[in-house]
Amino acid sequence: MQDAVTETGRWAFPLPCGVFQKKVLSLLLDIRHRLKETQPASSAVHIERMDTMEDFELQEQSLSDAQAFDTLVLQISRIGGRNTKDCAHKVLDRLFTNSLMAKFNLKGKGKRGKRPLEGTKVYRAIQEGIMKFDKAATEEFIKGSVAEHLKHAPQRTGGGGFSMP
Repeated sequence: MQDAVTETGRWAFPLPCGVFQKKVLSLLLDIRHRLKETQPASSAVHIERMDTMEDFELQEQSLSDAQAFDTLVLQISRIGGRNTKDCAHKVLDRLFTNSLMAKFNLKGKGKRGKRPLEGTKVYRAIQEGIMKFDKAATEEFIKGSVAEHLKHAPQRTGGGGFSMP
């Protein structure tokens, strides 16, 4: 073991196994620490799922702040998917529970008294995030994908079926 130490007191290569392992672990911990510092606290995995109408209203209010809006758009764009439609479905599933989605449709029209999603800050963030993810995505295609996903929310687990709000 002594022959691996140079005259200056530093280790020479090749390092003994135990010293090597300690050095590698130390470097990995340093890298992990630096990644935590550079990674924003609000990454895509930290999107809070809205469960109630109160949660939705709070999110709407918070999106009045430009920085909060831009952060949500970035988070949404990082969710991704196989294509634009898949991305829209994944975004909605990440943002809303099925029970909350069941209370919305795109336009707010119909006999069931649902609220319109289109025209809200949340919808604008969804649209911008998906368009950031897929540069070829159009507003009309996103509208269709979102409308379809909202339409089928009552039949999905936790959607509550077709009941009046």
